[in-house]
Amino acid sequence: MNEVLAKLTELESRVAQIRDWKQRYEEDKRQWDEEKQELQKRADSLLKLREVLIQLLGPDAVSTPVSVQSTKETLNLKHKELVVNLAHEEKELNMTTGTVMGKVLFCASTELSKEGFSEAELSETLKEHGWNVLHNTLAPTLGGLVRDGYLVKLEGIKPAKYRLPEKVKLNVSGEAG
Repeated sequence: MNEVLAKLTELESRVAQIRDWKQRYEEDKRQWDEEKQELQKRADSLLKLREVLIQLLGPDAVSTPVSVQSTKETLNLKHKELVVNLAHEEKELNMTTGTVMGKVLFCASTELSKEGFSEAELSETLKEHGWNVLHNTLAPTLGGLVRDGYLVKLEGIKPAKYRLPEKVKLNVSGEAG
């Protein structure tokens, strides 16, 4: 009978030990679950931050780390900044028909077609005013006026045609003579 009581006592001790282990296991599991939830919240926050960074900086600016098993986290950021400062000022340019540029702009604004004119048409108009401007002077003058924005060269038209820009204001005063 002593043996049975000894075995029963040993068995109760083992059951108590198993209950203790089970209780510690459940406490550890509860703690792990809480830590898991906390880590999940942090991961969700980081994912939201990543999405915001992608929206702000573009998809190429933020990359996902190559190795997820690594203990080192990598966050690559690219930042592009575009700053545009724009100040519009009207520029006033005074010209006279004493220069070839002045003669060309005078004829273009007063007598030539607003739809476009050729160098030959311009040359004939200049001659009618008594201004004999040769091709070797007129051609570079037209090129300079196009480069500086005072004339527009019409694309795809042979021979080349030019017109005044729509947004440039020309105030003509006096008479040509």
